[in-house]
Formats: sequence, C-alpha cells, structure tokens
Amino acid sequence: MWTLFTDHGKSLLTASGLTAALLLSGCATTGGGLDGETAQGNTSRYEGQKAGGAASDSDAVHIPPVPHDPAVEKVAQQAMGEYARALQTRMAGNDQQALVMFQSLAERYPQLSGPRLNVALIYMQKEDWEKADQAFRDCLTVNDANPYCHNGLGLALREQGKFDDSRMHYQRALSLDPKYARAHFNLAVLGELYLQDLNLALTHFQAYQNLQKQPDTNVANWIADLKNRAPDAPSAQPVAGNGAGQHNGDVN
Repeated sequence: MWTLFTDHGKSLLTASGLTAALLLSGCATTGGGLDGETAQGNTSRYEGQKAGGAASDSDAVHIPPVPHDPAVEKVAQQAMGEYARALQTRMAGNDQQALVMFQSLAERYPQLSGPRLNVALIYMQKEDWEKADQAFRDCLTVNDANPYCHNGLGLALREQGKFDDSRMHYQRALSLDPKYARAHFNLAVLGELYLQDLNLALTHFQAYQNLQKQPDTNVANWIADLKNRAPDAPSAQPVAGNGAGQHNGDVN
C-alpha cells in the first residue's frame, strides 16, 4: 500500500503495493490543527497540540483502511503519479498550488475520495471552516466509508460550534475503524472541552492511549485527572491492545 502521508502530517513516501494508495484514501498532511485546541475562546490544555504534542506524536502502528469499490482501482493507478506530485507540493508548503492540483484531480477523477479530502484539509489549515465542511461532504459523497473524511468533518463541525454533529462524525469514523487513534483523541477532546461529557472523554483518551506503543505522558495525566472528576469512570479500556502486531508499513 502506498501511504504518502498520514493525516497528522508525517511524510511517508513508501510503497508496498500501488493500488490501495488511497484509492486515494486521503492520508494527507495537515500542518496542525487536527488536535484539540481552544474551547470557546479560553486557553486550553490542548492548545499546544496545534503545533505537535500527543496526537501528532502518536506512535500507533495502524493506518485506518479505506474500503473502496474494486472497480475504481485502475482509475486510482492512473491518477497516482499526479496525486503523488500534488502531495509533494503540499509537503513543500505550496498550499495554493497543491489546492489547484487536488481540485483538478477531483474534477477529472470523480470516483476517488482522496483528492477531495486533501482539498478539505487545505481549507482547514486556512481556517476556512465552511469550505472545509463542504469539501469533506463532497469526499463523503464519493466514499462514505472513508474514515479520514468523517474525522475531518468532525473537526470542521466542531469549529463551527456544531458539537453534536461533530460527535456523530467522529463516532462514524470509529465505527469504520475502532483503532483510528486520531479519531479517539479528537472525540475525547470534544467530550471534555465542548460537551462537558467527562466519561466520553475518559473512554476515548483511554482508547487512544491503548493504541500507542509507548504510553503518552500527557494523555496519562489527563486520564488520571478525568478518573478523579468523571461521575461514572469506565472500568475497562475500550480498545484491547496497542498497535503492536498490526503494522502495515507506516505509522498513524
């Protein structure tokens, strides 16, 4: 599988089989902003995540798969070279040029969700939440089983204050892949800072932590704090085991 970028921004130009390369699944760099950040104008303990931190440094060795129609694999192969160039352009920091390239790919390869996902991620980095929202929805119109699109839409909805809808899309991402570490992290942040649902936050920080090869110190502290404050702290961690043994070539 080609996974050119994970959705937390690490470049991984590796290949162990071409066609799954996204179907154009949408693994893509974001440049930050995919973690918990400021809640309703107040300084948050997650503010630092925008530039790195726990979720960006996740060592979970699992990449959520993107189910797709086998009939479009030949189309994905045709688009792969241009898609890789667009990702390289994005990695080089030329976001506007990359945006034009991804938009062109989306128009010429309407069967593929990856180009639309990358369009959405670029709009997210620009903090243009309405355009990001629409681009994520366009991605889901092509492939409703793309967990990256649901996770990204959850973030765009959160930034627009649509917290219940945000939760729904995070949960959809996790129903597609329960080991999607980033979606667990984002849902936990939503639960604590925006929904004031401490049990939800605890459950998903624990799930995120369980997916790491090495426990994240910051997350461990947040879990301990939530256990003290949550009215009905869950006794069991929802994801059994970490990513060990699940490695499929790259980190997520």
